[in-house]
Amino acid sequence: MAGSPPTRRVVETIQLLSETDEPRTIAQIADTLGITRPTMSAILAELDSAGWVVRDSSRGYRVGAAVAGLSRSGPGESSMVTPDVIAVMEELAAETGCGTTLSRFTADRMTVVGKVHSQTRPVPGLGLGQSLTVGYPAGAAVMAMRGEDEQAAWAGAHGADPDRRHGVLDVVRALGYAAYRPASSDASLVESLADLLGAVGPMLIDPAVRRSATRQLSELSSRAYRLDDLNTRSPLPLSYLAAPVAQRGSTDYELQLGVLRSAVPAAERTDLGRALVEAASRVSALW
Repeated sequence: MAGSPPTRRVVETIQLLSETDEPRTIAQIADTLGITRPTMSAILAELDSAGWVVRDSSRGYRVGAAVAGLSRSGPGESSMVTPDVIAVMEELAAETGCGTTLSRFTADRMTVVGKVHSQTRPVPGLGLGQSLTVGYPAGAAVMAMRGEDEQAAWAGAHGADPDRRHGVLDVVRALGYAAYRPASSDASLVESLADLLGAVGPMLIDPAVRRSATRQLSELSSRAYRLDDLNTRSPLPLSYLAAPVAQRGSTDYELQLGVLRSAVPAAERTDLGRALVEAASRVSALW
């Protein structure tokens, strides 16, 4: 078997950076491995996006936190994402045509521990192992399972009044998932940004540009629906759906479906939600 030269280049890059204490520039890595500099730039940009490498102020690269995280085996870390869990996520992506992620939420951070692209559209945003500071309404699926005091602190830190908070959490209690959208005027922009990030992929070689576009996409998809909003037969913009996943009696995880469309018909919204809730239940059973 000849293997995969592109994969081998990635492996060799990680091995090289793991074996040195000093940051290496693109030129140094490319010359050492016998890879062209443009190809090396594309490889490092994708690894940077996923948190596998980081670039310092001198433009040198070193191994990132996501690689170190692969060796941790404590509960709730990436070791929980077994092949069986990935298989459930792959089935969900195939059924819905949407990419899916599995994320862990702490008090104010979200960390991606599993990620599966669909055949039609990749999942833009954080890479595997990366984390992001988040707040209301992100994490609503998890917070719906928490106590009143914790819910109030979660929403209150971002100025959400109790009525709004209860409205968002009631969606999770009634439907089994939270639903997110962009501002109505930005609905088509979400699709454009998602298509851009998905299509360009590793060729968007400036990590700062990719991070900026990802942050913009996150901001455009951070508004949560309430039941009254969803109770319509009209198509609605839909960014993400998120369902809680239980693990050993606690709920710290969400299974997320990246719909990223400006108009989703009511019947399809129902089908997407049903598929997501069923998949989240299967992951919970595996844990």
